[in-house]
Amino acid sequence: MTEHQNDINIDVNLKILCESDNPYEFDLKNFVDEKGRQIHLRHRYQEFASLMEREGLIRTSVHRCSVEKFGLKVFNSGGWLEYLSNQEKQETELELKIQEKEILDTEIKLLQKNKLKYEETIREQNDRIRNLTEKLKWVSLIQKYWWVIVTCIGVGWSLGELLDKLGWT
Repeated sequence: MTEHQNDINIDVNLKILCESDNPYEFDLKNFVDEKGRQIHLRHRYQEFASLMEREGLIRTSVHRCSVEKFGLKVFNSGGWLEYLSNQEKQETELELKIQEKEILDTEIKLLQKNKLKYEETIREQNDRIRNLTEKLKWVSLIQKYWWVIVTCIGVGWSLGELLDKLGWT
């Protein structure tokens, strides 16, 4: 049997099992094959039952099986093929989310790198502004008190001339 055929068989037999009078006491011999015929070979229906048990749909004991809660949930949500389809969709969505997350992580790292460069530039500009502010304070101080400097120079020159005339120099 191919994997797809097994899925169809699981769906058909899950439906038969869940719609039977007592889904908790189902004879394994009542399983049907891909053509809807009852499976008569013991090894075939046991093999098929073990496949369904492996998927968590039923629990087997000797020649009987019972539906698990998961099996009922699968049946009520549309059957095994619908369940597999939903699983594939969820896996695809998960892969897309993972890819999107990786893209976003890359963008975040790029933005963080750019932020660090920007902060470095800001620090350099702040240092230059600080240096220029200090120079500007010095120039502003000289401009503010230039008359004191000129007066000191003038008084010094005048004293020098006066002392020179008096002959004390």
